[in-house]
Amino acid sequence: MNAKTISTYFAMLAGVILSGYFGPWWAPAGFVVLLSGLMQLTAKQSIMAGGISIGFVYLVMAIWMKSMDKADIIGKTGMLMGGLSPIAMIVVTTLIGLITGVLAGWVGSVLGRMFGER
Repeated sequence: MNAKTISTYFAMLAGVILSGYFGPWWAPAGFVVLLSGLMQLTAKQSIMAGGISIGFVYLVMAIWMKSMDKADIIGKTGMLMGGLSPIAMIVVTTLIGLITGVLAGWVGSVLGRMFGER
């Protein structure tokens, strides 16, 4: 791994955490698109960085929310979704974050190449 790749992962992770904490639900994906486009990353780099960063943040957020859930709302929501356990709900949340990050990274890479060619 080179220095650009490592700095990309740290920048993505920090930006996703901050934009997710202070912004609306779509802000982490918007940050990944913006950073991937501005850094003109390759498709592989931006897909990996976006998927890992948003997936990891969603995983930590889901575990934290489960620890704070005194009324078992996550368990009740899982029952409404076909009888999913709370652990399965954490996995589903992480997969949603991973897919969102992959798509946001890919879009950012394409936009960066498209606007970088001018």
